[in-house]
Amino acid sequence: MIKLNWGNNWIRLLALLLAITMWVYVSNEQNPVREKLLNVKLEHNELEKDYILAGGLPESVRLRIQGNQNQLNNLAPGDFRAVVNIPAGKTGEMVLPVQVSAPAGLRVVQVIPEEVSVVVDRVISKQIPVAVSIRGTPEQGYTALAPQYYPNVVTVRGPSRLVNGISQATAIVDIHQAVRDVTQTVTLSTGSPDVTLNPATIQVVVPVASAEISKTVPVLPQVTGTPAPGYTLKGSFAEPATVLVHGLPEVVGAITEIKTVPVSIQGSGNSLSGEVDLVVPQGVTRLQPSRVNIRIEIEEIEGDEAPSGSPGDNIDSASNMQLR
Repeated sequence: MIKLNWGNNWIRLLALLLAITMWVYVSNEQNPVREKLLNVKLEHNELEKDYILAGGLPESVRLRIQGNQNQLNNLAPGDFRAVVNIPAGKTGEMVLPVQVSAPAGLRVVQVIPEEVSVVVDRVISKQIPVAVSIRGTPEQGYTALAPQYYPNVVTVRGPSRLVNGISQATAIVDIHQAVRDVTQTVTLSTGSPDVTLNPATIQVVVPVASAEISKTVPVLPQVTGTPAPGYTLKGSFAEPATVLVHGLPEVVGAITEIKTVPVSIQGSGNSLSGEVDLVVPQGVTRLQPSRVNIRIEIEEIEGDEAPSGSPGDNIDSASNMQLR
């Protein structure tokens, strides 16, 4: 039977423990355990096709690292990897842990933050109508008609939470002081920079037409004065007898006739004829024609109605006198 010498063994064990304690003490004194803070880039796993990270993932996390002085002296952020694993096929907001891998011999004491809230969305497409609005007004006397453009439907693509809230693509065409059709290539917008449109631009034509109307009205010669004694005004006539009046509807609608400039027959004993100007009412933009020929017929009073005196006294000698 083997007999153990417990006295000697106990002394040996105590000596070993003292040696280990001394080694740890000396090691810690010469190469003590320290902590270090590092900012490490935060990554995520690859997402499935048409799935995107819509927000919530910070650029980096802060790590509290524990190790001896020698290990910490040469430590760099690239020695660590911080990853968030996003579940496949899921969308919406999720709270996920940050997983950190570290070099051997080092201890990650703390991850700040330990969890992150991320939003995963799916990319979708849909067709939406195009709406074109007009900015500015044409020149006075002109009006803009409904814009013409193609295509009138485009495709919007982006995160579902954005695409589902978009009802149309819009564009603006400036027609300030235009007097003819306006053709522009304009960029479409949805109000969100995080979606794309196909096509992104369209060509728009805004027809610009005259706002004027026209109406045919009679010409009224204006005759002033009285003929020579023994003569009377038989009548006045214009050729053409009507003119075409152009202008805004509220102006043209109130016009019933166009007058010539006044023509005096004071003391005349002969009929008069010639070309005269027309009086243009305020608000009228154009008369067609702007001048007319008129004839003013003057005749001698017959019988007892004629005043005394020789025929032709105080009478113009020229028949068909030209008017200017």
